[in-house]
Amino acid sequence: MAGSGLFVLSVVMPRESVAQSALPPVTVEAPKQQQQARRTQPARRAARPVRTTPRSIANRAPAQNVPAPGAGGGGERGNGPVTGYLASQSVTATKTDSPVLTTPQSISIVTQDQIQAQGAQNITEALRYTPGVTIESFGANAFFDEFKLRGFTAPRYLDGLRLPTDTTTFAVPRIETYGLERIEVLKGPSSGLYGQSDPGGLLNLVSKRPTETPHYEFEGTFGSFDRFQGAFDIGGPADKDGRVLYRIVGLGRDSNSQTDFVQDNKLFIAPSFTWRPTYDTSFTVLSQYQKVDNKGYQQYVPGQVSFLPNPNGHIPYSRYLGEPGLDGYHLEQFAVGYAFEHRFDNIFQFRQNLRYTQVSNDLASVRTEGMVTDRLVARSYNYVKANAANVALDNQLQADFATGPLVHKVLAGVDYFDLWANTDYRTTPIAPIDAYSPVYGTAVPSASSLVPFILRDDRQSQLGAYLQDQIKLDRWTLTMSGRQDWVSSGFTSMAFYPPAGHYSRDDSAQTGRIGLSYLFDIGLAPYVSYGTSFTPNLGADSAGRSFRPTTGEGAEVGVKFKPNGSNFMATAAAFDIRQQDVLTADPLNPLFNVQTDAVRVRGFELELKGNLTRELEITAGYTHLDPRVTTSFAGYAGKYMMNTAQDQIAVWGKYTWYDGALAGLGLGLGVRYVGETYGDNFNTFVIPSYALLDASVSYDFAYLRPDLKGWKAQVNVTNLTDHFYVASCLTGLPYCGLGNGRTVLGTMKYTWN
Repeated sequence: MAGSGLFVLSVVMPRESVAQSALPPVTVEAPKQQQQARRTQPARRAARPVRTTPRSIANRAPAQNVPAPGAGGGGERGNGPVTGYLASQSVTATKTDSPVLTTPQSISIVTQDQIQAQGAQNITEALRYTPGVTIESFGANAFFDEFKLRGFTAPRYLDGLRLPTDTTTFAVPRIETYGLERIEVLKGPSSGLYGQSDPGGLLNLVSKRPTETPHYEFEGTFGSFDRFQGAFDIGGPADKDGRVLYRIVGLGRDSNSQTDFVQDNKLFIAPSFTWRPTYDTSFTVLSQYQKVDNKGYQQYVPGQVSFLPNPNGHIPYSRYLGEPGLDGYHLEQFAVGYAFEHRFDNIFQFRQNLRYTQVSNDLASVRTEGMVTDRLVARSYNYVKANAANVALDNQLQADFATGPLVHKVLAGVDYFDLWANTDYRTTPIAPIDAYSPVYGTAVPSASSLVPFILRDDRQSQLGAYLQDQIKLDRWTLTMSGRQDWVSSGFTSMAFYPPAGHYSRDDSAQTGRIGLSYLFDIGLAPYVSYGTSFTPNLGADSAGRSFRPTTGEGAEVGVKFKPNGSNFMATAAAFDIRQQDVLTADPLNPLFNVQTDAVRVRGFELELKGNLTRELEITAGYTHLDPRVTTSFAGYAGKYMMNTAQDQIAVWGKYTWYDGALAGLGLGLGVRYVGETYGDNFNTFVIPSYALLDASVSYDFAYLRPDLKGWKAQVNVTNLTDHFYVASCLTGLPYCGLGNGRTVLGTMKYTWN
């Protein structure tokens, strides 16, 4: 046929799971042989075998006394569960279920097993050991999740759909880690698939989904700051044929925090179900509800009483500089959506993901505003009532086929995002407080009597069309994606900031990514990639001019290594990222921004993850960044980007005994180092570096007695030495956030199938 010059389209993919699937990855052991086998497959569809039940969904294996370390890549799905720390498949980087090893872009994955082993209580804590991520932007007890990747703000996605963050003011949803299967950190410019985002990357949070295997889990957690927490995770088939699956995940918490008068209460519930009416069709409904009702609120502390020299020393973690009878925080959020999947034949499959998300908050907070003397702290009273909602929709058509020696995985998609939000923010100065001997009870005017500082309604919609082709030729994998976006942004201001009026603009952008990877027989995969980004801006300067989009680009070269037959992966990457038209504070009017800056971040990352032996599992990372402002009307050129450490190191290891007298016992130890950072744009002061120790002890009672199978106990200690540190300073010395002091939590869990 080749000699006749005819174009041959050959099927290369057997019928697989109705779930999002991929071409079988080229195995490390024999890539040439597997590729040759694919090329010789007949073009005609094979007859479908007779089945009495729908196709199985890959799930976590039932708990056993001696679990095999790692799930491996064979039965793993890119949005499914993983046994251990190492995930071999991912959906985030390409929107298709593809091997991490041959994806030409950096991606770090935090599995639910790692989250549990480290006792992480929120997303910030879950990312402590992930290279390239800056956490605690608002301090340890923040009620907002905000992260930086490689120096740039990272948007958050839930199940591949954008959350209503970034462009809204204050109404920001928090996603519960107990309800997640994994957290995926995609690094580098990713607008070529996802649309608006900064060039540092994005976070995709993957929800727990219904399981085909029955699973029942109940746990209780107690410890520092009078924490009492209960959680459950139950699911399985709802009918005898396995056509309907369900899962319900819930959590309730009653707790104080390390700061006096500040609570950390929460209610969370996430029901989901999957309907599989036919062999090739799956429909999964995902929903969640969360409510937070706390006294107290996150606080800033001035640098003069936390890390700068002061004759009175620094204040303790527990010191509260607000007003206990006044401060409070109320958050309510709701999300419901679905994931629809249908395979037409051996070549084509269609996916549609949709979600509606709604979040509202109502908070009252006293905020520090600098120093009056070396003891007295200036303060302001702040009241915010905000609401936000969005609809996100993503349609994907995937085709798997071959053209001669080239094996293609083509993805065409159209997505839509519509956001609306409103904010009422009022503030006024109030009396200062003695940071070292506080006396509470300052008179504060009612919120209704204050003139709004920000009173605005926002609206933004984005329509995007994208096309991607993953092309395999023997050991080579070439990934190319391109996207066109149309964005309509507008807001109405009815207060001082921004100046009252209606602002609107329409923007469009073309972005893309190209990457090339080569897989050696030993499991070594060097790669190179280049991508572009854009971020539309909702806002205006002091003259009432709306902002044009911020654009960026980035190049990366790296290598991934997964030894044959192992459950361990090592990755290294060097990168150069640039961004233009960056918003920064107006030096003539700091309440407003100007759009004149350009920045550049160069650096490299190392990451190790998985099992070194059957008993020893590790995750480790190192990041070095050179984050510089290259152009600035405000005079920041040549300065380091604020709140971005140049060096970060994190190493965690856990050793579990499966044999002998200590069988069932697990010991974990971790160390985290964050280097010095600059706390303002002019680099006038440095936030000191810090190093912290974490530890854990766990025990599986099944090794003690067979009738105790399913019972497990664990104790986690973070910041073991109770080291005092400042995590960040938001925009200068008045707004610094303290870190996390020593926290001890114990968990008892019972699981059965």
